[in-house]
Amino acid sequence: MRKFNGIPREHFHLFLKECEWRFNHSDSKEQLKLIRHWVRETLK
Repeated sequence: MRKFNGIPREHFHLFLKECEWRFNHSDSKEQLKLIRHWVRETLK
């Protein structure tokens, strides 16, 4: 866990969720498409 020393304890759960999301959506084009969709939906 030495790699995670820079992550504040209160944000560690968010860091793990991001790692999980990136693992489950490993294609970078897919990630970008999904993020753009979320942004468009948020700005409506």
